[in-house]
Amino acid sequence: MADRVDVILELTRQLSQLVAREMELIEAREAHRLTDLEEERSRLSLLYTREMQAAKADPASMKKAGPEKLRRLRDETAAFNAAIDRHQRLIARVRHVSEGIIKAVADEASRQRAPKTVYGAGGTTYGRTGAAPIAINQKI
Repeated sequence: MADRVDVILELTRQLSQLVAREMELIEAREAHRLTDLEEERSRLSLLYTREMQAAKADPASMKKAGPEKLRRLRDETAAFNAAIDRHQRLIARVRHVSEGIIKAVADEASRQRAPKTVYGAGGTTYGRTGAAPIAINQKI
């Protein structure tokens, strides 16, 4: 049976690969396919969390692994954290662009629906009034 460090190492590698696949999908403008990875992401995240909690509760189980395995775990964890940081920056850029597009569309719709004020006889104004309805999906 694999020791705890081996299990955590494998989970960290799998999570790193999953994050890399997600970034590939986002960069390929296929973010809609991220939902295909949700179940795997949830499963791996849950297993990783459980193993890390168990390791924290039993530090001796980690020390038994030896310095070489612990070094590999530190290296894998550092690579995973770097991938997560890149992933978060990519998501932030996509969200920023998406919000900019949505705002531009909303502004244009509002501009087109703005009242066209015209002066009538006697100096009174009249025209179309009302705001342009628009729905914004907050989920990316």
